[in-house]
Amino acid sequence: MKKILYTSIIVVFSIATSCEDYLDQVPQGLLTQEIVFDNSKTIKRWIANCYSYIPVNHISIGYPYGGSPVAQGGWNTMSDELDYTSNFGASYWTDAIQKGNWTSSSPTSTYCDYWTYFYTAIRQIHLFLNNVHTTNDFNEEEMNKAKLEVRFLRAYYYAYLIQVYGAVPLILDEISFTEDMNVLRTPYDEIVNWLDTELKDIAASLPLKADDKNWYYGQPTKGSALAVRARMLLYAARPLFNGNSDLKDVKNPDGTTLFNTTYSVEKWKRAADAIKDIFDLGVYDLHKEYNTDGSIDPYMSLINTFFDSDNEEIIFARTDGNNNFNWDSFCTPPCADFTDGNALGFLSITQETIDAFFTKDGLDIQEDPNYSETGFSTADLYATNTKWEDVSDYPGLLAPKGTYNMYIHREPRFYVDVMFNGQMCPQSKVIIDFQSWGGNWYHNQTGYTPRKQVDPTFSSFKSVLYRPVVLYRLAEFYLSYAEALNEYDPGNPNIIKHINLVRERAGIPGLSSSLDPTAMRKAILRERQIELFCESLRYFDITQWKMGTTLLNKEFHGMNISTTTNAATTTSFYARKVYETRVFKNYFNLWPIPFDEINTNKNLVQNMGW
Repeated sequence: MKKILYTSIIVVFSIATSCEDYLDQVPQGLLTQEIVFDNSKTIKRWIANCYSYIPVNHISIGYPYGGSPVAQGGWNTMSDELDYTSNFGASYWTDAIQKGNWTSSSPTSTYCDYWTYFYTAIRQIHLFLNNVHTTNDFNEEEMNKAKLEVRFLRAYYYAYLIQVYGAVPLILDEISFTEDMNVLRTPYDEIVNWLDTELKDIAASLPLKADDKNWYYGQPTKGSALAVRARMLLYAARPLFNGNSDLKDVKNPDGTTLFNTTYSVEKWKRAADAIKDIFDLGVYDLHKEYNTDGSIDPYMSLINTFFDSDNEEIIFARTDGNNNFNWDSFCTPPCADFTDGNALGFLSITQETIDAFFTKDGLDIQEDPNYSETGFSTADLYATNTKWEDVSDYPGLLAPKGTYNMYIHREPRFYVDVMFNGQMCPQSKVIIDFQSWGGNWYHNQTGYTPRKQVDPTFSSFKSVLYRPVVLYRLAEFYLSYAEALNEYDPGNPNIIKHINLVRERAGIPGLSSSLDPTAMRKAILRERQIELFCESLRYFDITQWKMGTTLLNKEFHGMNISTTTNAATTTSFYARKVYETRVFKNYFNLWPIPFDEINTNKNLVQNMGW
């Protein structure tokens, strides 16, 4: 492709005062290209700009009016996990998607435009790769390291693009305006093969473990590159992209088929082998904390997987203090501090997700004879195998006396991930009553809000509690490994081994190895639903297994927040009630290419159904 020589003004980053700001800068000024690449400070700001496009998954909820996919990705609320609820909830673009009210020509205020966003990032990366050079204060070693990092980012963004759109144009250099108007989509499997090779090559030159300072800034390691590769290959093996006849007619104008509709079990083996490459590095382990008797403390282990920035489970993470504040604000109920207008608690967990969590014996709620949805507890429920003291003066308190029995004797992940009615608020020690603020501008529609990754001391009057934004962690790949093995080598002992390593850390009994492949697949996806709750993965588990028309095309439930009496102790509150009906059509599995792109470039063909 023809290169453009850029000599006009271009965006760069403002001068930072210290290296701590290396990856957290924002563009503020304009400099000529020659000046940018002749100065190490402006070079590093360009690199920081390339990093700045990484979406921050855990607060992926979908703000109003589209916005930057960094914080507005919406995957948690587009799945069956959460709802973004307020009196202007219809302004939140995920609301339109939940109800099926979007098309390829919908404005970007209706949904996130990942297409333009990531291709902008990729263009910046190509400019860097073609123009960076050594300077008096930027030596060859630094230059080569920087090129490796931005190549990683380019691969990262392409992996993200194909999980949203499927086949996309694979552009690997700067292109002219004319070329841009005529670019074709590259067949999906061809992009997968390029990413596989590129990420392996990048991983070979990245460090095994970055020093503490570099890790803190989220710079990639071998494990980071291998993790992006492994997730990408797992997604490529799933039914959406592996033998899906629904996509047979998606072809370029020249007749090139963009999706291979022939099923290949070898894609599952390829994914499993890629995941094992991560394990073989020997530097990652599930984060575990222990009680004085040597037993695993499941509560502190699960919590500090996200709050301990120096734990061995995290493979790739980012820092984003402002978005951590938003997550804390949107999840913390108002009763945390009635004088604090930032404790909003309007992120609502669906009842469908609440019901997915196991009981303390690792059983489905319908299978555990000790599970009850009638009456209230007659004593405080404490965990005896933990050092957790989320509520000061009440170490290990899971549910105070008078809690509805639906929430009694559930698994540890339920208590560290969910804030439910009747629970004691960590900040104020007030019993949570979701009905009491149900009519406010910001309100909760289901009677549940996330506790996972939320600062229990949150207040707008204190600094944001630092913790990494975890993008890839080992537990995901234990479950992904089990998923891939189950599809090409059912009965392999590593399937149950890796599932039960996750369950052991979670404080529940292991899964039986006697399940047939179909039942095992269902169990693995269920385990992913719970373990990876609110990590922006559930949406893709649903769509890539082609389950959207079943799981996202139906009525969704919560508790009866409209009850007019004290909800914490009123039985009528605890009745399942439909709060929303969602629409999901089969072709929603892949997003539409923005209409403006299709209209401008007649060589771009649209995804099926759009």
